[in-house]
Amino acid sequence: WEQSGAFKPSDSKESFSIVMPPPNANANLHVGHTLMFAVQDILIRYNRMQGKSALWVPGADHAGFETQVVFEKQLAKEGKSRFDFSRENLYEQIYEFVAQNKENFRGQFKDLGASVDWESFTFTLDESVVNTAYATFKKLWDDGLVYRGERLVNYCTFHGTSFADIEVEFKDVDSKIWSIAYPLTEGEEQLVVATTRPETMLGDTAVAVHPNDERYKAYIGKTVKLPLTNRDIPVIADEMVDPAFGTGAVKITPAHDPNDFEVAERHDLPKIIVIDHKGDITHDMPSEYRGVSHLEARERVLSDLKSLGLLVEEKPYTHSVGHCYKCGTVIQPMLMDQWFIDMKKVAAPALKALRDKKITFYPESKADQVITYLKGVKDWNISRQIAWGIPIPAFQNVDNSDDWIFDTEVTSEIISRENKTYRRAPAVFDTWFSSGQWPFATLGYPDGEKFKKYYPNSVMETGQDILFQWVARMIVLGLYVTGEVPFKTVYLHGMVRSEDGRKMSKSLGNVIDPKAVLEEFGSDALRMGIIAGRSAGYSAAFAPAKVTAGRNFCNKLWNIARYAEGIMGDEFSRENSHFEPKTNADHWILARLSEATETITEHLDAYRFSEAYNTLYHFVWDDFA
Repeated sequence: WEQSGAFKPSDSKESFSIVMPPPNANANLHVGHTLMFAVQDILIRYNRMQGKSALWVPGADHAGFETQVVFEKQLAKEGKSRFDFSRENLYEQIYEFVAQNKENFRGQFKDLGASVDWESFTFTLDESVVNTAYATFKKLWDDGLVYRGERLVNYCTFHGTSFADIEVEFKDVDSKIWSIAYPLTEGEEQLVVATTRPETMLGDTAVAVHPNDERYKAYIGKTVKLPLTNRDIPVIADEMVDPAFGTGAVKITPAHDPNDFEVAERHDLPKIIVIDHKGDITHDMPSEYRGVSHLEARERVLSDLKSLGLLVEEKPYTHSVGHCYKCGTVIQPMLMDQWFIDMKKVAAPALKALRDKKITFYPESKADQVITYLKGVKDWNISRQIAWGIPIPAFQNVDNSDDWIFDTEVTSEIISRENKTYRRAPAVFDTWFSSGQWPFATLGYPDGEKFKKYYPNSVMETGQDILFQWVARMIVLGLYVTGEVPFKTVYLHGMVRSEDGRKMSKSLGNVIDPKAVLEEFGSDALRMGIIAGRSAGYSAAFAPAKVTAGRNFCNKLWNIARYAEGIMGDEFSRENSHFEPKTNADHWILARLSEATETITEHLDAYRFSEAYNTLYHFVWDDFA
C-alpha cells in the first residue's frame, strides 16, 4: 500500500479531508482507538473510491498534563519525583519518553490498516503547531481577548497545577455542615452562619445575608468579630445568598469560593488566602494553624470554636465536591494570576454558525448541547503550572509586575530589553488551546496548499466524551482565526466499554489491548466487530462474538475469491471484469448486487456504518456465496 502510494491524495479537484484526533503520545493504543480508526478509515476509503482527493492526516498529542502525570508515575517507581529536576531537564526527559511512544504509534496504525497519509503526520509540539498557537495567542492579545488576571482557579494540590472548569470531576460527598456563631462587634447578639469548610473562616472578609431577608435587615451595615482572629468584618446584603440554606447568613471567603469571589468583586472586599499550593495553611494565618494541612486545620478550628462556645451545631450533609480527574484529590479554589481568554466574545461567531446549522452533527442532539455550553461558557484559564507543553511566550519585568512583553522566538527564561530584565511566565498552554487549532494547524495555515485545498475539514470524527473540551473549542478557535467553521460535519462515536459494560480504566484492570485481538483475528475482523451494532453517540461493551463473526466473514470472502479464481483462471482480474449476464441466475445476482450497492451507499452517506456492514454481510453470505 505505502510503496504504491495508495494513500496519498490524488490530483482530483474534489477533496475530502479528515484530521485524526491525535492519540496521547504517552501509552499504547487501546481497543477504543480501533473504533475511531475504523469509522475514519471507512469514510476515507469510501470517498477515495468515489474519485475524490482524500486526505487523512495522522498525528500524536503531547497531551500536556496527562503525559506529565504518566511520566511522574514512572519516576515514582524509580523513587524519584518531578521536584528532583529543573523544568528544562524534566521537559527533556518527557520528550524522550514521548518520542519512543510516537514511533510505537506508527506500527500500531499500520497494524490496524489505517490508510493515512504519513507525509502529513503532525505532532502537537511540531514547530508549525507551536508557531500557530503563538500567532493565535498574539492575535487574542492584540484584540483584547486574552488577559492576565487574579482569579479563582481550580487547583490540584497533589499535581501542582490549575484546571479549566470542565476538567473538574464533581462527586457527591457525605460530609457535615457546621453552624458557627459570629458575635456582633457591639452588643451581645450573634449571627450564626452555616459552612461546609470551617477552616476557610480564617480568611472571611464579610458575612452576607439576602437583602430581603427580614430576619437580618437590622444587621446590614454592622460588623461582627471574626472568631479565632483579631478582625472585625462587615455584614453585607447580596442576592447571591439563599435564605433557605443553613441559617440564611453565610461567611464570605473570596480567596477560596467562586461565589464569594463574585460577591467580593461587587462589594470591594479584600481577598485573604488561607490555603497554599500544597494544601497547607499559609503563614499569614494565626500561629496555631500555620503550616498544617487544611484538613488538620479544620479539626483544630472546630475544637477551638467548641471551647469558645461558638460551635452551635453539626449536622450530616451531602453535597457535590470538585475533584482532580486524575488523582481524585479535592480541588481547591485558589486565587492565582493566570492567563484567561474572554470566551463570551470569542464564542459569539461560533454560536451564530451553530444556530445557522453550518455544521451537521451526528447525533443531531449534540449541536444543541454545544450551543447550551457556549451560551453559558466562562472565561477559559489557559495556564498550566507544569513543565511539559508549549511555554507561554510572555515575559514579566522583574521590577514591574505590570510590564509584560511577548516574544515567540526566545527559548531562554530571562531576556533583556532596553536595560530591563524580563523573566518568562512559569507556565505552559493548556493542551486544549493548541489542539483546539488542530484542523488548520495541521494543514499549514494560512498559506499552505493543503490548507487551501482541504480546509474546512470534511468530517471531524471523535469521541463524544470530549464534545466540550475539544469540539466546541475547535469551532470557536477555527472561526476566530480563519473566519470559517473548521469542519462541515461532526460524527461522535460512543465509548467502547469492557465486556461487563463498565468504563475501561487501568485502575480497574479491564483495558483491552488490541494487539492480542489483532494477532488472533486480524485487523479486518476487529474493525468489523467494533462497528457492528453501533451508532453515533452509542456506547456499548466490546463484544468478542462480533469480532469472531467478522473473522468468519473474512474467511468467507477469502474462500469465495479462491473458488472464483480456480474456475476463471487468467480471466480473474480487474481488466477482464466485464461480463454479459446470460442466465436468470446472472440477472438475479446482478439485481441483488445493485440493490445492495444502493442501500450501502445510502447508509454510508448517512453515517450508518453498522447498517452498511450488515447489508454487505447478508448480500455476500446469503445471496452471493
